[in-house]
Amino acid sequence: MEEAVGMKFLYRLLDGASRAWNKLVLSPCLKRSFASCGENVSIGRRFEIAGVENIHMGHDIYLGPGATLITSRAKIEVGDYVMSGPNLTVITGDHRTDVLDRPMMSITDAEKLPENDQDVVIGSDVWLGSGVTLLKGVHVADHCVVAAGAVVTKDVQPEFSIWGGDTRPRNRIAV
Repeated sequence: MEEAVGMKFLYRLLDGASRAWNKLVLSPCLKRSFASCGENVSIGRRFEIAGVENIHMGHDIYLGPGATLITSRAKIEVGDYVMSGPNLTVITGDHRTDVLDRPMMSITDAEKLPENDQDVVIGSDVWLGSGVTLLKGVHVADHCVVAAGAVVTKDVQPEFSIWGGDTRPRNRIAV
């Protein structure tokens, strides 16, 4: 019983330290590193971000814990009032598949073709559910909802639509 209480205390202590480190050190440094960053941007713990110089953040954004934003040459643009559940993944690049005489891992970023990297744009007032993946070239229109687990490979249009896990439109809200 005492061991369980001790473990619970240790967990709470480490969890609090992790939250404080993220809020007081990591997030402020990260926000200053972005190409541009608005006010009130919050990124949950355990995030992975590559290519900060190509990431533009609007105002009033919350990305849940475990967010992954990966870009090397293309941009990631996030509008205002965007929120995501945990484990959002945004990837702007792809690998060359036309070079058959070399291992894919040996192809450098400089050898990529323009079509291998494309911007990902997330509009304003967008809700991205838990585990959403946005791949290269995707544009999510303003006022859209993308359901949990969706793998988005094409634009999410029109405005005010709700998209399911298979990225087919589920509903459209009349305005």
